[in-house]
Formats: sequence, C-alpha cells, structure tokens
Amino acid sequence: MLLKQLNSLRTHLFTLGVTIVLLIGWSNRDSNYLSAETGAGYVLGIVGGSLMLILLLYPVSKHVKLLSRIMSIRTWFVIHMLFGIIGPVLILFHSNFQLGSANSSIALICMLLVAFSGLIGRYIYTRIHHGLYGSRKTLTEFKQKTENEHSELLSLYAQDEELTGHLKKLEEKALQSYSSLTMSLWHAIYLAFSAPILRRRVLRLLKKTHTENGESKSLPDREVVARCVKRYTLAHRQIAAFSVYERLFSLWHILHFPLFIMMIITAVIHIFAVHLY
Repeated sequence: MLLKQLNSLRTHLFTLGVTIVLLIGWSNRDSNYLSAETGAGYVLGIVGGSLMLILLLYPVSKHVKLLSRIMSIRTWFVIHMLFGIIGPVLILFHSNFQLGSANSSIALICMLLVAFSGLIGRYIYTRIHHGLYGSRKTLTEFKQKTENEHSELLSLYAQDEELTGHLKKLEEKALQSYSSLTMSLWHAIYLAFSAPILRRRVLRLLKKTHTENGESKSLPDREVVARCVKRYTLAHRQIAAFSVYERLFSLWHILHFPLFIMMIITAVIHIFAVHLY
C-alpha cells in the first residue's frame, strides 16, 4: 500500500514538473533563446529524436530475447513511458514551440499526435491493470467482488423474489459479452443508471420490512444496506467498464503503431532535408 502511494506521489510530482517546464517554454517561445539549427536547440532535437527512437525497443523486447535478458520487459516499459514524455518535451523546446518549414511542421505534428495517443493509451492501460506498472486485472477478480456482495444482500433479504430477480438481471447485463464496442458502452451506461434504482428499491424493501414487523426505522441498518448496495453496483459497473476498456485498448493498439511509424518516417525526412539543404 505504501509503495503504491509512493509511486502515485512520484507520478504526480513528475507530471507537475513537466507541466511547469512546458508552461515556461510556451511563455518564452517568442524570445528566440533557442535555435533549432545550432547550439543547445540543435542538441535538444538530436537527444529528443534519439529518445523517441528508443521507444521502439519496448515492443521489440517482447519478441527479442536478447533485449529481455539485458533488462526485464517491465523495465523497458518504464523507459518507454518515461522517454515517451521527455522526448516530445525536448523536441518542443528544439522547435521553440513553433511551426517551421513544411517538413519540420509535419514531423512535429506527427510527434504530438503520437504523444497524445500515448497519453490516452496510458489512461486506458491503468483501467485494465493494477496501476501503471502492475499486473493485468482479470474478470475473475471483479466477479469475486459481485459474488461477495450478492451473498451479503441475499443474506439480508433471502426470501424476496423481486430483489433476487433484479440482482440476477443486473449480473447478466454486466457479464454478458457483446461483439461491438457500442453495445459494451451502452450496457455500461445502463448499469450506471441502474445503480441508484436498485439502491432505492432495496431501501424501500427495508422500510417495508420494518413497517410489517411493527419496528421503527433503524438508521444504522439503512447505512449498512446502502453501503452494501453501493459496493455491489460498483462491482458490476467495474465489470462493464473493464470490457469497454479492453476493447478500447485493442483499438488503440491498431491506431498507435501506424502513427508511431509515420512519426519516424517524417522525422527521418526532416533530418535529411535539414542537412541536405
């Protein structure tokens, strides 16, 4: 738990630092303190481009044993994430946050597209893994959560057929497999709207039970039941969201790699154009 908090703090500090550096660079873009052709600006372009090229080693390390022997795939992934941020930042300073010639502008836009795509992929990745560098989540984990909460709810109202039927319908919706992203997204939205409805039904059932038994409302009982329903519906929504994010991650892979190749090609053309002309 402590390690997870430290990783989260480190990530937030790194994000804050990068944001501050970018704001400083953007606010001074008209001062012409760097030149892309000579000096520090030129060096930043070489270093930033080299870091972006190193990004290729992560996917390659999954297939080349030599690279995985040098460093673990997890370490290559950490480098991939780190250089995927530092590289574009250096290139932005190299370009002085401005568009130049046609070939340099195309190369810069391609790099920004890859960087933005990487940030989206990072977000989706954390939704289907335990943190940024943790293991992949499984549907079994989410199912276990729903089974535990289902058992607790039924222990409270084991004789209520309406509640049992509603819980069963909710579970079928969450666990149902859909062939399209649209349908997966739709039933995730359905479950989000079903959550408060189920909560109201259970609390009405609780009130009815107390009234029939001639008892007054018991606030602690309501709170316990409300928390149980919240955990139960959250577990189902996580299952539905997990399915959506899995599909999105697959689509992201299809898009991200061609963008990366396009960035490499435009960068090579830019380098040749600069040095030849």
